[in-house]
Amino acid sequence: MNSKEKLLADLSNQELVKRSHELEQLIDNNKEIKALLNKKKLISKEMVTARHIGLVNTYDDYKKQYDMIDREIAKYPFVEEYLDILDYLYNDLEIIADYIQSKINKALEK
Repeated sequence: MNSKEKLLADLSNQELVKRSHELEQLIDNNKEIKALLNKKKLISKEMVTARHIGLVNTYDDYKKQYDMIDREIAKYPFVEEYLDILDYLYNDLEIIADYIQSKINKALEK
């Protein structure tokens, strides 16, 4: 097993990864939650655009919608758990990517 395969196996065996897959199944099987998450994602993109081009009032309107969706999502505690796990795992992946990038840069400097 090469290093890449070992890393992927280690990551997929983490309890958090397993839990995220379980929660993802619950979310995928619930149309209401899926719709809320998709809407949240779209509004988030609109918020970024509004902020980028300086539309303060538009941004504030989107922010209110975003917060309302967050309150709806909070009714499903497992969704919050899922999002927290994803944040944690994404942070781990960023650390791993930075480490790999530094190793590549060192190898290229030689």
